Amino acid sequence: MARHRPHRPLALDASHWRDDGQPKVRYPTRADALVAADERSKESGTQLGVYECAFCRGWHMGRRAGRSGRRDS
Repeated sequence: MARHRPHRPLALDASHWRDDGQPKVRYPTRADALVAADERSKESGTQLGVYECAFCRGWHMGRRAGRSGRRDS
């Protein structure tokens, strides 16, 4: 059965949204995002990186595996 995702405006880049359809947390600075990514990585055991969002000009975190070189640590 297909998972229902909430409607999203088409103007937003896919990197602005989590896999569950909710918007990603916006961090105001790279440093804030790195601290959050480090904490979450330790909790989950999944390596996370950060990237600047072209849509909101904030910073988001995301999984690094299998993605293009948009994330750094």
